[in-house]
Amino acid sequence: MKFLIQKINGKIVHDFSFTLLQTIEFKNWLAGGGKSDRVLVKYFDSTPEATDFRFKLVHRNYVPVGTVEFVTKFLECFYGLTPKPINVPEELFLFTRRHIFNGTEAYFPHCGKSFIKSNDKIKGTCGIFNQSETINLPAGNYQFSEVISIDSEWRAFVYEGKLVGLQNYAGEFTLFPIVRGIHEMIRAYDSAPVAYTLDIGVNGNGIFVIEVHDFFSCGLYGFNDVKYPNMLYKWFIEYVRKNK
Repeated sequence: MKFLIQKINGKIVHDFSFTLLQTIEFKNWLAGGGKSDRVLVKYFDSTPEATDFRFKLVHRNYVPVGTVEFVTKFLECFYGLTPKPINVPEELFLFTRRHIFNGTEAYFPHCGKSFIKSNDKIKGTCGIFNQSETINLPAGNYQFSEVISIDSEWRAFVYEGKLVGLQNYAGEFTLFPIVRGIHEMIRAYDSAPVAYTLDIGVNGNGIFVIEVHDFFSCGLYGFNDVKYPNMLYKWFIEYVRKNK
């Protein structure tokens, strides 16, 4: 495995990069003198404002690790691909405990107060909007979700169809989700990528899906597992293979 890790002004600043380096060091220690098992790393320096990443051909054989902009630019440069957000896949609509649907901007005047997120672009239009607000929702595809209370938020890490980690990232950390319910969600997600994060909410009605993310540029919130490099690598290889 080979990874191209983004630095910002010469420094590593992302938790997913720090954790990767720690895990690689451990894996290389386990590999001992066996060069075939060792993980290689290169660095790519940029600034916080950089949008025009000038990758070189030698970088093509690496898996990019950095911001959403960094990874998507890499995929665009070498493979002509632009990842779209997963949000809540339709297979998991039964686990949302709220009204949720996909539609275009034409549905906005009829959706009531909703959490709206772009289905076209990662970090696209996102937020809570009310139909009475005067906003021009850009033309495109969106996911409209009823607004409900969330007392605690957890990020589940899933690899090869198995739950491999669970971290609290917002709200009351003592409100632990029912893990049996998370396993049910994982089993229902038939079209899932090989590695992904599944964000779970907890309130007085139980647990529910908040959203799903492909396994890149994800906040780890303390997740650290020896399988982590494999998760990044296999997600990337699978995504390129399925979409090229």
